Amino acid sequence: MSKYLPAGESVGKGALCSWEGGRTQPKIHHALALARVLNNADVSYLFSPESLRDGLNDAGLQKLAEFRSLLLDSPRYRMEIDPPKTRLIPIYLQAASAGTGQILDDDAFEEIEVDDTVPASADFGVRLAGDSMMPRFTDGQMVWVKRRDVAENGEIVMCYYDGQSYCKKLWTDGTKTELRSLNPAYQPIHVCADAPFRIFGVVVG
Repeated sequence: MSKYLPAGESVGKGALCSWEGGRTQPKIHHALALARVLNNADVSYLFSPESLRDGLNDAGLQKLAEFRSLLLDSPRYRMEIDPPKTRLIPIYLQAASAGTGQILDDDAFEEIEVDDTVPASADFGVRLAGDSMMPRFTDGQMVWVKRRDVAENGEIVMCYYDGQSYCKKLWTDGTKTELRSLNPAYQPIHVCADAPFRIFGVVVG
């Protein structure tokens, strides 16, 4: 909500609760900002009845509704809501393993349209198979990956090792490298120098 308010201004949880409970009323720019957050929802319930409807008979209430409709029809008074930004992102059809390991085929993917709930830094998505990355990631969950061929110690990576693809936590001490699970029931996978190993990217969401 803060991004729709003047610079440096914010609204706390207490203020929101007070508005909902009818103890206080939001300023008009607060109500308009909230309407944008709620995708142009009607936030008139945040104002007390005395400020909008009390004192009006049925004919007055009808006029109030008509006036509101006229304001909404006018581009001068109507708040413009930016449409959600979407983009196409490749989704790999072969699940990557959070368990025993499966091959991630570079050619087996489809593009889907996603909105800004997907991290902006994500380059592709992969669905996981297995429970070795629980509790952070569950079996069947889609994870979003930023394409990189190197990773820092401790990052969650999508990688290829010895004919299999994995989603694991990268661990190294400079002399040896392991692919570690978040689920303690799984033992680390030791990366041998003579076996093919490649990082596809780093999990960002």
